[in-house]
Order: sequence, then C-alpha cells, then structure tokens
Amino acid sequence: MTVRKLMHRVGRAWKFLSLVMILLLSGNAISAESPPRISLVANGQARMPVVVSPDAQSDVRLAAEELTDYLSRIGDAKFRMEDRDAAEEPPRKRKGIYVGLSTHFSDLPFSVKWKTDGVTRDQYLMRTTPNGLYLLGTTPAAVQCAVWDFLHRQGYRLFFLTDTWEVVPHRSEITVALNVVEQPDYVTRQAPRGAPWSDRELWKRWHIRNRMNSSFTLNTGHAYGGIVRRNKKTFAEHPEYFALVDGERRTGANAKFCISNAELRQLVVDDAIREMKTRPDQDSLSMDPSDGGGWCECDQCRAMGSVSDRALTLANDVAVAINKLDLGEKYVGMYAYNDHSPPPNISADPHVIISVATAFIRGGYSVEELVSGWQARDAILGIRDYHDVFAWSHDRPRKARGGNLEYLTRTIPWFYEHGARFMNSENMDSWGANGLGYWLTPQLLWDVDNAKRVDVLIEDFLDNAFGKAKEPMRKFYELVNQDQKAIRSHEDVVARMYRHLEQAYELTDDSRVHARLDDLILYTRYLELYGQYRNAEGQQRQQGFEQVWRHAWRMRDRMMLSTVALCNRDRFRDRTVKVPLDPSSWKDDQSFESDEIAVILTKGIEANEPTVLDFEAKEFSQDLVPASRLNLPPVTPGRLDERSRGRQQLYTWFDDDHRQIELNVTGGLIKHYRDRGHVKFWLYSQKEATLDPVDQDDSVPPDGQQRRIVLKSPYDGLHWLEWTDGSDKTQVTFAKEMPRTIRSTLEDPMRLGGRWDLYFYVPHGTKVVGGYTDSTRGTLLDGDQNVVFDFASMEAAGYFRVAVPKGQSGKLWKFNDSRGSRMLMTVPPYLATSVETLLLPREVIESDGRPVTTDVEN
Repeated sequence: MTVRKLMHRVGRAWKFLSLVMILLLSGNAISAESPPRISLVANGQARMPVVVSPDAQSDVRLAAEELTDYLSRIGDAKFRMEDRDAAEEPPRKRKGIYVGLSTHFSDLPFSVKWKTDGVTRDQYLMRTTPNGLYLLGTTPAAVQCAVWDFLHRQGYRLFFLTDTWEVVPHRSEITVALNVVEQPDYVTRQAPRGAPWSDRELWKRWHIRNRMNSSFTLNTGHAYGGIVRRNKKTFAEHPEYFALVDGERRTGANAKFCISNAELRQLVVDDAIREMKTRPDQDSLSMDPSDGGGWCECDQCRAMGSVSDRALTLANDVAVAINKLDLGEKYVGMYAYNDHSPPPNISADPHVIISVATAFIRGGYSVEELVSGWQARDAILGIRDYHDVFAWSHDRPRKARGGNLEYLTRTIPWFYEHGARFMNSENMDSWGANGLGYWLTPQLLWDVDNAKRVDVLIEDFLDNAFGKAKEPMRKFYELVNQDQKAIRSHEDVVARMYRHLEQAYELTDDSRVHARLDDLILYTRYLELYGQYRNAEGQQRQQGFEQVWRHAWRMRDRMMLSTVALCNRDRFRDRTVKVPLDPSSWKDDQSFESDEIAVILTKGIEANEPTVLDFEAKEFSQDLVPASRLNLPPVTPGRLDERSRGRQQLYTWFDDDHRQIELNVTGGLIKHYRDRGHVKFWLYSQKEATLDPVDQDDSVPPDGQQRRIVLKSPYDGLHWLEWTDGSDKTQVTFAKEMPRTIRSTLEDPMRLGGRWDLYFYVPHGTKVVGGYTDSTRGTLLDGDQNVVFDFASMEAAGYFRVAVPKGQSGKLWKFNDSRGSRMLMTVPPYLATSVETLLLPREVIESDGRPVTTDVEN
C-alpha cells in the first residue's frame, strides 16, 4: 500500500492502533494494564542515573542532559548522567532512566515493535520496569519528544518563548508508573513556527519543549527562483524556458517557466536529481512556483490545462525522478496557493504533498473545496495557514487566527479528518495577543482529540502561569482570545485588560507571576498607544507613532510584540508616518523596571474607562414579513451602493404570483483580481425543510460584463439571497423592484461599501436607539427627518445611544450619508431603502400593526 493510501485510510484508526501497540510492546515481566511504580526522587536523593548510549546522536545526548538538569531542579536532588555501553552490563541488572533509540540498548526487558512508514516516523514509548524508566524513540526527534512529554507530566511548562514563562515545579518525591506509546497526528507541526527574523534559538527551544520537532522535513518554499540561479548560464542561453507573457519572455525574481517545453522540464528534473544527490538525507524538495502571477500564455502551455495542471505536472516529473535514485522514499512539496490553488484535472504522484493555503486563494474556491478537490486527485495533504500576519492584525487582540481559540479548535481537527497530515503556518512574535492560542496549537496538532478538552488545557495554563491570580486572568484571556463575537471599542478592550491585570497583581505575591503580568501590562500599554496613534491625524499621528515605536523597542526582549515587523519593515507601516533614516535617536535600550510598570498600570486605568452600556439590548427574530403591513407613510428612497466585495446577504419576499428573482450582475470590477472565480449565488427559503438552497447560480464570470441571471423558488414568502465573488467586486442590480432588507447585528454586521442612506423601524414604546458603529461618518435622523445624532461627534468607533423623542417611536428612522457598519441592538436590526423594501420581524408587525394573517404567510 502506498504512503498516500495508508495515510488516507488509517486516519483516526491510529488511536486504536496505539492501544494495540501497547500490548505488542509488553513483555513477560510487565503487565500493560498495571506498570510498576518506581521512585526517582526520595528524601532529597536521586534514586537512579540518566543513561545514554555512547553511540547516542547529539540531539539525543542533549535531551538526556536537559532531562538530568530539570529532574535535578524539580526534585531538588542531584541526578547524574552516565554513558553505558550496551555490550557491558545488561540494563535489566542496573537501575536507570534510559534515554535514546530502542536500538541503543540491548537485552531490553520488553519487546519493541514500531509501526512506521515513509513520513510517519516519530514514535516513542515511556515505560517503567522494576529497574528503571525507559524513554525510547524511533528517531532523535522522537526521543526529544519523549523527554519533554515526561517532564510535562511532572509539571514542567514552557508556555511562551522567554524564561519568564517557564514553569519548573518543585517536588520532594517523584514516583512514576508509565506504559505509554505516542505518535503525533500531524507529521509536521510548524504552527506557530516564528517569523523569519525572529529569535531562532528561542523558537527552536520552544518547539522542542512543546513536541513540535519532527524527523520529517517538508520543503514547500517558492522554488523556481532557486532553479534559475543554480542554472543561470543555461537560462541565459535559452530565454524560451521562461514564460511567455504579453508576447515577451519574462525573467526576474518571480519568473515562471514555459512548462510545455520538454527541455525545460528535463532541466528541472536534472536540477532536482543533483540537489537530492548533494544532500541525500533530505526528505523532500520543493517545487512550489515563484510568487505572483505571470504564467505562460503560449499555445502549448494553455493546451496542458490549468495553471495547477502545469505546476503539478512539473512536481510529478520531479517526484518520479528522485524516487529512482535508490535513496529511499523522497517527496516533493508544493502549495495549493495563488494561481495554482484550484484543484487540478490530473492526479498527483504518490510522493507529492500539497499544502492547501487558507488565504490568497484563486478561482472562487473555499478552503473546504480545495481540500476535497486536491484530495480527489490523490494528493497527500498539508495545510498552509496564516495564524498571524502583522499587516492584518498589527498585534491587536481578537484580530488573528492564532489567538482565536474557536478557529483553532474547529479547523485543526477538521483538516485532519479530511486527510491533512502536515501543518505550516505563518505567524508573528505576537505573544501578547496570541500567546494562549500559540501554546494550545501544538497540543491540538499532536492529538486533535485535545480540541474536545481545550477547557482543561486552558485551566492548566491559568493554574500554572498565574496561580492565585487565575480568575482575573481567566477574564483577561476570555476577552483577548475567546470573546470573538462581542464587538468592543479599542478603548473598552484596553480598559478591561488593565483592570483584569490590576486585580491579578493584587491576588498574588509570587514574583514569577508578577513578571508574567508585567509582560502583559507592557503589551496593554502598546495597545493604548496604538489606539492613540491610529485616532490621530497630521503631526499628532507622527508623534503617536513615535511613541508606539519607542515603547515597542524597549520591550522587544519580552517577545510580546512583532517588534521587527513594526520597527524595521516599511512594508508593514502606515505610509503617513516615518522613521528616521538613523533610528538610533528613538532607541532606548533601558529595560522597563517594575516601578515604571506599576505607574503604567495605574495611569492606564485612570486614562481608559470600560464601556458600560446604559441601554438594554433586545432580541428580535429572523422570521420576517413585509413592513408594508404597518401602513407607514412613504419616505424619500434611500441609497445603497450596488457594488460590493466578498460575501453578502439580504432578505427578500416572494409573492405567490412571482416566485423568482431577476438580477443584473457584473463581476470582476477590480481588474487585477479577476482570477478569483465566478460570482456564486444561493437562494434560500424559510419553507425549505432541508435548509438547502432552493436555487443557485455560478454562471457570471469576473470579466466586467453585465449578465442577467434568474433564481427561482417553489415557495412564496421569506427568502434570503447570498453571494460571494472572491473580493474582486461585483455589482448586483435587481431587475424588478422587490423587498431588499439587510440584517446588521453585533454577531452578523452589515458589509456595505461606499456611502449609503438606509431606514430602520423604531417600534412603539422604544425609549432608546442603541447600537455599535465602526465609522464616525453620517448622521441619525428621527421619524420626522430631524438630526438627533451626529456620528462625527464620537472620537472613535464604539457604542452609541440616542434617546427617542416624544412622538418618534412607531416610525422609520434613517442613517443618513453613512459609511461602514451600524449594528442595531435595541430595535429590529433590519435596514432598507424604503417602506416597500423593508422586512420586519413577525412579532413586531403583530405588536405594532394588524396581526399577520394566513394570506401573508401563504
């Protein structure tokens, strides 16, 4: 059976196989059900040495040395390490903690039968016998995992990168009883892996101590440029090897190949063979194309099929060639990314591993569709995720996937269940925002079943990192990493973070906990300064940025922030601000002292007040009916930009004599994004019991040309329409006037572009119109078109509250000349351009107007 088929078929069955292996590993001396309990430390004395073979590799020896050190620290006892030759005294006659490969020790008191294949190599056992403890692995990486798993079971933790976040417990007695076999669910677990400019030694230490190391290396970086550099002379002599674009052969750092050229393909294969012979121990070569576009437009390449077909063809050629070298099984790594993200029309070679990117996708596919599509073409699967990109998050909480616990616990098991065995994710040094998610991720990747017990893992983190201060820190991390749906202003988040940290500080005298809280106080101060800078303009904005820069630089050794990205990378920076050509005048290398941090905390609490809502939010149903039943007076029609990007949704209503919707659709309004697939529409009916679409359409290409589509339904009444366009911008115009209502709540905000004017209904008896705005442009008009609130009066995005004047309930109010999103919390969260196009909850109609009778329902 090929590795690909084995990996696809075994799946979750490995959990059962692991149990079977325990029985296979059991010898006559030991019962698998009841391993003997042995003493490692008693009365302040180490009871046995740590033993390694004289033949142990450097990684194994280092793991044994660290085990010796940490056992000594945990047990406050002096452990020693011995080299013991297997040919000397049999291990069963001398006590010891044996660390190494199973082949390092002869005459083991139990049999060892490992199950491995080409990529699944790393397995280890932890087993006690009357004479000792065995930490044995199939590879040096597996031995390291065994050592740190064992120390983890003794209470050791390295939560974040620095020594501040290391937990070394103290025990006067250490006894253990173990018979465990372990193997990771994901073969490679490079998530989070660290930014290229990060402190590599700190990241390497954290990886090893959290079982993220692997003996298999999957190479997936952009490879075409390297091939060109290694064959510079040949490419110079053969420009026809490069892609033909707009009638010219394109060279350069991101050049593509003319893959239909047989000589080019042979050159790539020959280059791969040389690379593999030069480093025969490497597991894989990357054949991922160079970044960006510029694929060949010659007739022969077009005849080969899609861009994915061409890229995969070249990867297949290389995979076949390097597996004929008699060097063992070798693999080719490639992303499903950018232009080559859509599933191909050809099958992957059994030694090609495709890592599906979760962003920068082309062709209008969802991640789920890419996973299933590539798997259908026999590819071994990996995932290329984006746990944090500084340009997207700026190290703010609640902005990155790496800190979104719901995302991590949902996707990591899902990818695994659908065949993924490799994980590679981009991230930053954003431990302030994402630290808890970063620590949980490797545990989920090792065993996806940990997603079911993530609450236990969070409790472990809170107990061990904060001790008596755990309860306020529980609220801190709920705010930062779990409270994803609640929309809060930046100031509100900062204010609450400061207060949780103050409460935590007061609950403990533990200096180690205080040091961790200090890190988080300085991170919170960064957020406070960041908010001030982003809300400023002109010279004040430049001054605000300088404060952010200086603060980030001073705390750079704490690894709470992506300091290099913020301070040294122009491409991540706001273009309205500048850093001096010589930034030394901004650099203060003095570390923050505890007294200064205490002042920061006090002033931060004084300067930032949490938002306290002085109105009560109300719930309204999504069972909508036409607002015309209220017999409201007509209003001047509002406006709604018919152009939008990404996923959109609106509600509509079908009368019995007109059960269809006609749309004029123009896709691809942004020309340079026209590679993201057709516009996709889905029509749903409230009366469809299966909840499946009653009609759908994906016929409109992103070419800037208008087309008419018709979506039909077997039902009348409430429907909702969804569409998505890959964010290349689409114009959707209703060919016939009919209800068009947008829902906008905290959990599901409106997604409109441009300026807009929309009405909403204020039911009888409403005292307050309250909600949240992410924009300060526009005004709010009451039922008589009087301005009752100007959003420009707000300093920043946040909650708004407007008292309803006497006589102004039971009317349509209007958001006028607005931008961004308004989320309604005290009135029905439904907006439209007129009375005729507005739908409202059935209970509101029945309360404020005449009851909804069966003629409306049917």
